[in-house]
Amino acid sequence: MKKKISEINLYRINLATGDPDDESELFQEIPVNRVVLNENGHETERITYNSFGEPEEQVVTRWEGDHAVEEILELDGEVVERTTREYDEEGRVLKEWRHYTEGGTDEIRYFYKEDKLLMKQAYDSDGEEGEKHFWTYKNGLLVSEEAYDDDNTAEMKKSYLYSKEGVLEEVIEIQYTTDGELKTVSVMDEEGRLIAEKRYDLRGNLIARTLITLGENGHPATMVEESSARPKTVIHFEYDSNGNNTLYREETEDGSILSLITREFDEDGRNTASEVRIEPQQQRPGQHYRLRYEYSYFD
Repeated sequence: MKKKISEINLYRINLATGDPDDESELFQEIPVNRVVLNENGHETERITYNSFGEPEEQVVTRWEGDHAVEEILELDGEVVERTTREYDEEGRVLKEWRHYTEGGTDEIRYFYKEDKLLMKQAYDSDGEEGEKHFWTYKNGLLVSEEAYDDDNTAEMKKSYLYSKEGVLEEVIEIQYTTDGELKTVSVMDEEGRLIAEKRYDLRGNLIARTLITLGENGHPATMVEESSARPKTVIHFEYDSNGNNTLYREETEDGSILSLITREFDEDGRNTASEVRIEPQQQRPGQHYRLRYEYSYFD
């Protein structure tokens, strides 16, 4: 049986610097984040550190069973937001309150029909309606989502299309802006796995697309990205015998490497180390660093 994790610490070691005249941060192990878990595997605390290894953000979560009933957000040591939640007998969140240190509390209410979430409605501290989100189902399948802002202006709509067998075939997402509509279309194979994504501009012109080839294990083997804003790139993935992604390699069309990520895993499938190399491009400096994951366990 796997040991239960009580804490995960992530560290970064810079192996190269964008400034050849400043090597002060090279080979120093700097904390990136720290996650504390309870014995049920729920996250109770997360600390994120800045590039100097100093605590920058902290989120503390209080649980009652499997329900996160309170979250406290701190920035630079000061509480800026507190979220509390109320659940029904079936464990579904009914209400959520966001308490702000400068004053005021927003409330979010959730509405269900049987086991389906139908609506999420926000109210400000004065009781005025705010953002809302709707979900629509047919024959038990999600067929659409709609989101509106504080002024009841449409922000987003998603449509889900299925085969006769009920397998997801396509997702069409429309983002509404002041200038018009932006569309993204996601295409799935016969098993409902993502194999293509197409993005369109305000005039309806195709401006980018991603084509995914799946390997024998069902995981992405290659991903081809084409865009009107940048040259075509090809991403290759490799996996170990347990299905863990051990290599990510992004190349130009002629085979020049743009970025390379290698990952190491232990026998339980936990990521223990990663090495990231990003080649410099135009105005973007290159990066080369290593990540180390440190795990602690309950007795």
